[in-house]
Amino acid sequence: MPEVTEGRLTFYFPEGWRLAKYDDSSWHRQRMKSRLKGVDILAHDGGPIHWWVEVKDCEGYEPENRPRLSGKDPTEVIQARQWVEQQGLKPTVQVARRKLFIVDEIQEKLRDTLAAIAVAEREAAPELAGFSPLHSPFPQLRIVLLLTWNQRDFKRLATRLQSKMETALAPYGAQGFVVNEKNPGDVGLHCKVTRN
Repeated sequence: MPEVTEGRLTFYFPEGWRLAKYDDSSWHRQRMKSRLKGVDILAHDGGPIHWWVEVKDCEGYEPENRPRLSGKDPTEVIQARQWVEQQGLKPTVQVARRKLFIVDEIQEKLRDTLAAIAVAEREAAPELAGFSPLHSPFPQLRIVLLLTWNQRDFKRLATRLQSKMETALAPYGAQGFVVNEKNPGDVGLHCKVTRN
């Protein structure tokens, strides 16, 4: 049974699936030298659907991660921007969140991974052979945010994030899903996830 571990979570896929822990691959680390961001896991079973999984394990760290789950900038960032503008520094100083809104981060990782996979394919990088979604006759790219979060809040949060992901990923022709470690099969990603 193919498996891959990301942080404290291990993913077990059915036989026949190919997996790559992309952002830890030697090709990504050496060739891209971390200039481009990457999704955590590339997975496919040889069919037209390619699953790219971004793992955000926030269990036990919900308060620290809550700002990342809102598209609105934190009050401190808004205040800092106002101060920069009042000081006349806006032409030379940019104020940005330290951690991107999680949907913006996924969109950035999707763009960077698409570009890097295209380079890997052109250079015939064996470690990533077959992971380009462009080889399938009718390729489907599904981006999954696996978010571990307090179960009481998860459903409401997942619904809101998935709606924002659908909008952000539409220009790429990709579908976006938000799941937790208990329900990846609900969106067709047939794997089992266990906590180490």
